Amino acid sequence: MSNATQLPNQQYQRMIELCEIARQRYLDAGGDPKRSSGTLHGNEHLTEEERKEFFALGRQLSGFKVKDGYAYHLGESWKLLDDLPSQKKEVKSEVK
Repeated sequence: MSNATQLPNQQYQRMIELCEIARQRYLDAGGDPKRSSGTLHGNEHLTEEERKEFFALGRQLSGFKVKDGYAYHLGESWKLLDDLPSQKKEVKSEVK
């Protein structure tokens, strides 16, 4: 596997691990194994830190970035509306 695909594959595997952790916590809490564990109505089974990591990984893998009032994706960019909260600062997608 080339270095260019190794990191995204590792990130994707980490996202899968986080999903499996959340699913197991849902089941351990008495959740119905036939239903989705989801996050509706505060039904969250990841810690805040795990949740932030999950979303940061998703942003990295999607290639979507917001910076200086512009959105960038797949080699294209477009200007965002001036009153969006994300305009106040750059959306960070780095995982430590």
